[in-house]
Amino acid sequence: MKVQEYQKYCFKNYKRDIGYPENYTYLFGNPINVLVPIETATNKFMIVGAYPSAKFFTIDNIIDTPVADNNSPFSNESYFDGSRVRTIPSGKELNEVILKQIGIKREECWITDLVKLFLFKEGHIERYRKLNKNDLVENRTKFDEYAQKSIHWLEKEIEIANPKLIILLGLEVTKNIFQVSENVAKDYLNGELKNKVVNGIERNFICLPHPGILMKNTDRNPWPERFRNEIAPRVRQIIDELNIRN
Repeated sequence: MKVQEYQKYCFKNYKRDIGYPENYTYLFGNPINVLVPIETATNKFMIVGAYPSAKFFTIDNIIDTPVADNNSPFSNESYFDGSRVRTIPSGKELNEVILKQIGIKREECWITDLVKLFLFKEGHIERYRKLNKNDLVENRTKFDEYAQKSIHWLEKEIEIANPKLIILLGLEVTKNIFQVSENVAKDYLNGELKNKVVNGIERNFICLPHPGILMKNTDRNPWPERFRNEIAPRVRQIIDELNIRN
């Protein structure tokens, strides 16, 4: 299957396949679409996040109200939210916190999410209730269920992309891909090379902390310093050993 064939097939069938409600829409009726991978470099790196974010607006003085899909996984786009210009944080976090430190270029990556639809937290639902939209319920807590149903979609992407190294971002993605407990998954977030057979082919994986936690520079958060001093150098060395850096 070619990239565009996969994109079309995934966009059409993914929502139904994982059991995501077909009738869910954002506040003003904007559809919640499947965010298929748009940046699709092959034979290099694959980046796998948890699930896509959305565009958040200020509506009737209610801040951070989700109203539309992002353009793509880990999008870089900027937009005006009703009160200020915002940039999608996930794209900036990926670029500046992960890729820059491990020394690879965004254009070398196939960038995707394990779960390919926006998930509503309870806080989003509360904002919607204040704006008289009452037909949605929280589904963020269904991530693991959706993730397990999404693994065969990711495996298809791996087959098409043929990455030399697959980079999993965060505890939830790691836990679901490797089928381990949260405690074990946390130990995996060290940038060490791991191998897993996918559709009969042994693939190279590394697991990294979610970029969001690496942005939180506080005395009580050890991850930014550990990533800078220990994890990122280890990943750079692995990439060099695998001979996949330009």
